[in-house]
Amino acid sequence: MKKLIIILLLISTTFVTNAQTPDTLQLSPKELFGESDDWNDVGILQSYVNFSKDVLSSSNLSVGIIGKQVSTTLNLGYNKSSMNGQWGHTFAASINPIWNYYGVGYGLSRNTDTRTTTIQSFYSTDFDFQKDITLSFIDVFRTKKWGTFGYSVIASKSFWGTYQGEWEGKYTVDENGDFKDLIYPQMPSSSEMSYRGMVMYTYTLKTKRVNISPQIFAMGDVYKVFKDGTSSDIGYLNDFNLDLYYGTSFDWKITKRFVLNTNIRYNTTFDKSSESVGYKKSNPIMFMIGTNFQF
Repeated sequence: MKKLIIILLLISTTFVTNAQTPDTLQLSPKELFGESDDWNDVGILQSYVNFSKDVLSSSNLSVGIIGKQVSTTLNLGYNKSSMNGQWGHTFAASINPIWNYYGVGYGLSRNTDTRTTTIQSFYSTDFDFQKDITLSFIDVFRTKKWGTFGYSVIASKSFWGTYQGEWEGKYTVDENGDFKDLIYPQMPSSSEMSYRGMVMYTYTLKTKRVNISPQIFAMGDVYKVFKDGTSSDIGYLNDFNLDLYYGTSFDWKITKRFVLNTNIRYNTTFDKSSESVGYKKSNPIMFMIGTNFQF
């Protein structure tokens, strides 16, 4: 309703003050600021989904609920170890038909009794607007008494195609000077390089039939480089931001060789800098189910 009122105000202003009105008009910076401020005071934030963090970071078959939307991701993996078990190769594929997002990846791991170190690469795309390439160094330490600790250093680059930008105050009128339509700028293709870190902890409670593992992951972006070929190119240190993923994993021992895994994971985001410019990350609730069969 408020948008309709703004448009009517533009029509009346144009009609009175412009006897010979050009086809395209531009609000002054002061007028545009006034209109934008009216909308910002409403407290509306545009939400977005971070695929590299949420949708493709789950395991096996997952169902993510974001508000009233449900997202299902199927993650397929194949692991091959050396004869002595010290080296491992992981091949992964992710399929998310609802979000139209797909990915493939490869990881190389070195294993000891108490530590696993992995170098991993992953490529994902929606075959239309966005593509992501992620490189990760993951180090996991296992202890008998205190559980499992880990950390990861991640470099992720996203590529976006052209898209319609925010309204900048331009609009068109007909030959009578009446309002006709808003004009939105077409934004150029762009890319963003993100460097982030992650720490994790899980502790496993073992029983005869099921292993229960509460888990928590904390992830934050440290440095970003944004490029679109214009004066907007910039590299900067991020203000404080944090993504918390927390939940519980259950390993159900169906037989000696077959284990059924179920997992529920929640997500909370702290990122005031993004909210200050009108964006808020969607926080999914993820339900996951998978299997581990030993040949």
